[in-house]
Amino acid sequence: MTDRRTIVVGVDQGTTNTKAVAIDADGRVLHLATRPIATQSPQDGWVEQDAERMAANVVACVRELLEARGRRAADVAGLGIANQTETLVVWDRATGRPVMPAIVWQCRRGEAELQNLRNAGVGTLIRRQTGLDLDPTFTAAKLRWLFANRPSIAEGLRRGDYLFGTVDCWLLWTLTKGRCHATESSNAARTMLFDIGSLAWDPALFEVFGLSVAALPEAGRSDRRFGETDAALFGGPIAITGMLGDQQASLFGHGCFGAGQIKATYGTGAFLWLNAGEQADFAVADGLIRTVAWHLQKPCYAVEGFVMYAGAILDWLASRLGIAGGGAGVVERAQQAASSNGVTLVPAFQGLAAPWWRPEARAALLGLSHATTADNICHAGLDAICFQLRTIIEALGPSGGLDMLRVDGGPTRSAYLMQLQADVLQLPLAVAAFDSMTPYGAALMAGLGAGLWKDLEELRRIMPAPTVVRPDAGRAAVGDDGYRRWLATTEAMLRIGATVGDHA
Repeated sequence: MTDRRTIVVGVDQGTTNTKAVAIDADGRVLHLATRPIATQSPQDGWVEQDAERMAANVVACVRELLEARGRRAADVAGLGIANQTETLVVWDRATGRPVMPAIVWQCRRGEAELQNLRNAGVGTLIRRQTGLDLDPTFTAAKLRWLFANRPSIAEGLRRGDYLFGTVDCWLLWTLTKGRCHATESSNAARTMLFDIGSLAWDPALFEVFGLSVAALPEAGRSDRRFGETDAALFGGPIAITGMLGDQQASLFGHGCFGAGQIKATYGTGAFLWLNAGEQADFAVADGLIRTVAWHLQKPCYAVEGFVMYAGAILDWLASRLGIAGGGAGVVERAQQAASSNGVTLVPAFQGLAAPWWRPEARAALLGLSHATTADNICHAGLDAICFQLRTIIEALGPSGGLDMLRVDGGPTRSAYLMQLQADVLQLPLAVAAFDSMTPYGAALMAGLGAGLWKDLEELRRIMPAPTVVRPDAGRAAVGDDGYRRWLATTEAMLRIGATVGDHA
């Protein structure tokens, strides 16, 4: 019988916050700790973070969990790490200190270095082997920039004096005081250097990107014993028994263990992920990507669609229209209006992501009349969030097989927005019991790796029940009309942008 004091801890090292959650053997959340983390943009298109601050935040959050619940390190069966994917950290093997700021996934500085690869026609190879498109988001582009622009760091990587890794790998190294240089398949899959079919680093991809690296992180299962934290950090060692990328952890936390199950996480943007089963070789529409969800006894694959602006639309409207209460205030005003009254917002403030991937596109607000109110514009913002997710679901193919869309994130606290989303999709929504499923999913993976739970079926039985929001069939036609108008407007704006670009 499991000791009643036994807990597992899940950490989410995100882009804006570090979060950690403690859960018990019955899957109940005992405590959540959070710390903010800043980003810097030293020049246009660059995004950086302090990697040492990430590690310090993780330590502080885990200590808070233990103190708040009166637990010791010995009470923790396992610690799981989830993290912002693609971000690059490079550190000195001898000192354990970063040699430069972490290059965050949002950073675009590798774009110029990728253009000649596109011209060389290697995009098809990259997509076949990795599931990804040639884009600066992914870690290989950041490494290629580094080799082209930071020769001393590149030389350190060639010699093996410096190590590189994604955020999970960096946190593992720091928590174990340099005893473990490892990652797992879902994070490795986001580097553009990992063959998702063989689940191994691919020397041919390193050659394509012109990268010579002496020491690669050990890649493998997501639920294995990676190592132990240094005893001095938490008053005793804690086994690190699970690691996942952040959206993968959210998919896992929602219990999307079966092929065809789907979730969306709403935040600044929105991430829609579909469990694609155990086979790596499957077709996806342009604009969507194949990737690894997790790697247990067998791998599980996923399809990802990314919406760049979701909650950020509400923040933008609150700021520009002077609406009190931020995003919540925008939702309240939209609810008062009950419709956009013909107003359409294309939220391409910094381009459009899936399924278009048009970074040069810019936003448009159309359909204004003398009768238009600020409340109508607010509603157009909510519509734009819902319509973008419908576009991705339609790109996935016929949605008749979907049972429901599982959702989490701050915007899901709005009952009105969730009902609107259900009506637009004509699909039930399962709203998670708490805002962020990412640290929860990391904790579940850690418990699985520690042997606290024996399999996925046991995890299903302990997960908290979501709140189900069912679509109003009577609103289907209204949702269809608005969506078709929004989609036609978006496509027209993209055509206009392409025409302008051709004549610039």
